[in-house]
Amino acid sequence: MGSKSVRGPIVFPFYIQYEVRPTSSNTSVSFDGAIATVIVFAETEALARARAARHVAREEFEIIEVKRAMLISQHHVTHMGGVLKKVYLKAEQAGIAAVIDGWQANR
Repeated sequence: MGSKSVRGPIVFPFYIQYEVRPTSSNTSVSFDGAIATVIVFAETEALARARAARHVAREEFEIIEVKRAMLISQHHVTHMGGVLKKVYLKAEQAGIAAVIDGWQANR
């Protein structure tokens, strides 16, 4: 008998960016607002959005608005650099990764 190869579902990399703010229970940050950039591997965009939103919520941030969501092409990967490339490489290993960049409100 030959060996049978078992394959999982085909997944694609998605880039999802949100405007977020810390939840009231998030005492680990001292900024008022932020942009959360999430890269997630998923079978569909709907599943990617759901996983990304849960990831942001686990980090104790509330989503204010979806800024952009897109499928990442090989062209994008080839031209990625800096922090975004690091997030992508982490997502390749873990299935999802994010970076959150915050700012202070003008007071």
